[in-house]
Amino acid sequence: MRDLQEKEYIAVVQCDIVMERCSGYFCEKALRERSGGFAGYPAEKTYRYLMLTCGGCCGRALQRKLANLCTQLEKQEGITRDRIVVQLSSCITKESHHGPTCPHLDYLKTLIGRLDLDLMEDTRISDKSEALREVGIYPK
Repeated sequence: MRDLQEKEYIAVVQCDIVMERCSGYFCEKALRERSGGFAGYPAEKTYRYLMLTCGGCCGRALQRKLANLCTQLEKQEGITRDRIVVQLSSCITKESHHGPTCPHLDYLKTLIGRLDLDLMEDTRISDKSEALREVGIYPK
C-alpha cells in the first residue's frame, strides 16, 4: 500500500444487496470524520470519492466498473491508478445487522488486485456490532 497522503481518489465499494436499503450515509460520515476504516487517512487532506456497488453476487462486475473508473480518471483528469484506493465497505468485510461477511470477499480482493489498485477494508465500524463481536455473536 502506498502512502494515503499520495492518494487522491477513493472508490468505496458497497454490497449491492445492502444498497437496496442503505443510503451509504454512515460510510460517508466515517470518511468525513476519519473514523472506522478511514481512521488512517490524513485529516488535513481532501479526497474525492465515489460510492459504487460490487454489482451483485459474485462481484464479477466490480472489475469492469473499476477498470472503467481508472480509464476515465486518467483520460479525463490525469489521475493514475497509483493515486486511487479502493475501500471495501464494512457491509462486505464484517458481519453485522446487514448480514454475514461477503462470501465472495477473497474474489473481490483478487479482482481489485488484478487492476493493480491499492485496497483498504472497512468503512463505518458500528459500536453495537463491535459489542456483539466481543460477546461472540458476530465473528471478529
